[in-house]
Formats: sequence, structure tokens, C-alpha cells
Amino acid sequence: MPISILDAIRRGRILLADGAMGTQLQLEGLTPGSCGEIWNVEHPEKVMAIQSRYRDAGSDMVLTNTFQGTSLALSRHGAGHRVVELNRAAAENARRVMGPDRWVLGDLGPFGGMLAPLGEAEPEDVYAAFLEQARALLEGGVDAIIVETQTALEELELGVRAAREAGAGVVIASMAFDHAVSGPARTMMGVTPAQAVQELAPLGVSAIGANCGRGPEEMEQVMAQMVAVRPE
Repeated sequence: MPISILDAIRRGRILLADGAMGTQLQLEGLTPGSCGEIWNVEHPEKVMAIQSRYRDAGSDMVLTNTFQGTSLALSRHGAGHRVVELNRAAAENARRVMGPDRWVLGDLGPFGGMLAPLGEAEPEDVYAAFLEQARALLEGGVDAIIVETQTALEELELGVRAAREAGAGVVIASMAFDHAVSGPARTMMGVTPAQAVQELAPLGVSAIGANCGRGPEEMEQVMAQMVAVRPE
């Protein structure tokens, strides 16, 4: 890789990422609700074909097919013991597609539950699951880790800390905001864009953003609310 993602951005370059993976996998035959991460090993050619289309459309970076790649999420499909195998394969597949001159982001999505006391998942267990996944992705050759589609700051912080401990030099934090009838958009857990910046900036993340939502106009509003914050 000639330069890092951050160096490219500092030089004023606008970087284009890929789009949806889950719906594309379903178009390739994945049954809704089944485990797409297993396809990193069982049908890697289909996963890489999707990523190749994004690359050919102009994407500077793609995310690994590991949105539900923690042991906690994979265990629901009987694959909790395959974390290292599936995540490393995902990273290696994406690297083959993107080559040495474009970037691969290791994808850490929500673990799929609620942290205690609202749920039954203990923070230390979720942290350990994120750490195991992040290490496998870095071993597979990703350039950065993105902790994405998060709705709770507590879970997002666990993912960021795990990515840092795993050795990621670039960590991106992204939350999913919903439309509000009045006032700023909020995540399912009530986090506003401004609050996200205020809470996440002290963690030393490389970038803070948002994903999902209702479209460009709503996303522009979320971004405007984020950049208006001046974290201390």
C-alpha cells in the first residue's frame, strides 16, 4: 500500500467505499437469516465477485464480509468456533480483490444482543469476542478496522478498544441513526450525532461517521451535526 488511508484523506483525496454485502449475497443464493460469513470459505468466489464489482465501479476500499463475525454472532449458526478461520479468510479474499494499491477495512458489526444490565451479555465477554475477531482480520491483512452499524455507545467503545488492542493503526467508528420526527436523528438507543462525536473523540478513533439511514439528504444532516461539534 503506497500510503495509509489517513494520509490519503489528509492530502484531500475523497475515498469511495463499497455498498451492501448482505443483500448482494442473497442475490447470489444466500438464504435470508443464514450465515453469510461461512461463504468466505465455502463460496469465496461469490463473495469476491461482489467485491470485484464494487472495485470495478470505482471503490477505493471494500469491507470484509464479517459483519456478524464475532463468536457470539457465529454461535447462533453453530460456527462460534470458526472465528479465526472465517475472518482471516474474509480478509485474505478481500485483499486478493483489491490488490496492494487499494484498501481493505476489517468489518466489526454488532454482536447481536444487548449488554447487561439491559441484556444478558457481559461487557468483558463482548470485548473478548471483538478482540478475537479484530486479531484474525489483522492477521488476514486488513488495512484498518471499522466498527459499524452500532446503536449503543457502550458496545461501540468495546469494539474500538478491542481493535486498538489487536494492533489496528486506523480505527473507524460508525453509528446507525434513525429519522426523528422532531430534533436531531438518534440511534435506536437514543444517541444523537453530536453525542457520538463528544463521546467517541476521546477514544482516539481515526474517523467518526454514520451508515444506513434513509438516504443522502438525511445523511448530510447527520454529518452536518457531527462536524458542528468541537470536542474538548
